[in-house]
Amino acid sequence: MSESVREKANVVVIDDDRLVRDLVCRILKKEYTARGYESAEEALRSENLASVDVIIADVNLPGMDGIEFLDRVQLVDSGVPVVLITGYGDIDTAIAALKSGATDFILKPFKNEQISISVQRALEARRLILENRALLEELRQKNQELEALNEEIKARNIEIEKELDIAANLQRCLFPAALPDLAGFELALKFRPVEKVSGDFFDFIPCDDRHFAFVFADVSGHGVPAALYSAMVKTAISSVKTSSFVPAEFMSEINGFLIGSQKRMSYNYVTIFYGLFDLAADTLTYCNAGIPSPVVMRTDGTYAFLDPNSPFVGIFENSVYRSERISIGAGDRLVFYTDGVFELTGANDRIMGQGVFLELLKRCAEKGIHELIETIFERVMEFSGSRRPGDDITLIGMSYKKKEGDEG
Repeated sequence: MSESVREKANVVVIDDDRLVRDLVCRILKKEYTARGYESAEEALRSENLASVDVIIADVNLPGMDGIEFLDRVQLVDSGVPVVLITGYGDIDTAIAALKSGATDFILKPFKNEQISISVQRALEARRLILENRALLEELRQKNQELEALNEEIKARNIEIEKELDIAANLQRCLFPAALPDLAGFELALKFRPVEKVSGDFFDFIPCDDRHFAFVFADVSGHGVPAALYSAMVKTAISSVKTSSFVPAEFMSEINGFLIGSQKRMSYNYVTIFYGLFDLAADTLTYCNAGIPSPVVMRTDGTYAFLDPNSPFVGIFENSVYRSERISIGAGDRLVFYTDGVFELTGANDRIMGQGVFLELLKRCAEKGIHELIETIFERVMEFSGSRRPGDDITLIGMSYKKKEGDEG
């Protein structure tokens, strides 16, 4: 205990024996402020117990005894330490008082140092009690601040949810509300965004009676930033004026639009598959700028993979894009998927991987296009279990039936 604390300590001594009371006060006044009283009632009338640091009281007092006084003190302030003075005959009473909250007891006759040591212990106990109270009060205030902050966060989360709902509605206005009715094709879709808005999107663009284009895209990241960039990509697609509908030219214009529209580098990019279907020639001409290899499932049981053949879109101004062409026949099925399908994590932090996904696809080869897409989606979700997917998941299936009356 530091000297400054000892000098400030306020000690009250209660004993009906004047000699004992004066002796204790004289011992304490060397280091503390000490005042003596003949009875507990007198001390209660004269002292504000909340400002007292230590009380020394005889067990056997006239009127209110030391035990009753102890109870009264604890009602006023349980943190004020009470040291009881007792004789050998009252030691059981003193022990009972300790169990009731007394800090210490001193047996008569006592030595001077016993008084000093007992008060020092009581002051240390008082200090710890006050520090604990201060910490509890600080904790209470912090809890109140946290509760207020939590309420603010809840309110802001509600606002964000409303804003996301608006953003999701706006995004749905940019892209097909449902799969189109394309003569010669049966279409199936499964889509699960990580957030309410998504960076995955697709579109069908009619060109003429013979041709239609299919755009399948996946913006880097997910959530609001990806959704905003996907809206920018949609604007780029709507702005393209390629007269020949050549996929490589289309992709080059999209790339130029995205790069030219950004006042500074955003570090966003998009992977796009752009395919032009020629229903008269039974061909698909495509440019794949980074979309995981779409699969063509042939009626003879073979598979063709439309591997990426061009760089991502929206990064480099001088990127070169290529077109390739394949034939499609009646009964052929095409499956398009974003990387969120096979990059999700299952048990033991194991990632599914594209190879496992393609094996799953082959095992479902006998199913119709709707059942095939539905089954694959269910198996993918089963693999992830209770874990939330880390990226948007999009699966689109196309089954080519040819127009009624066409050959083949």
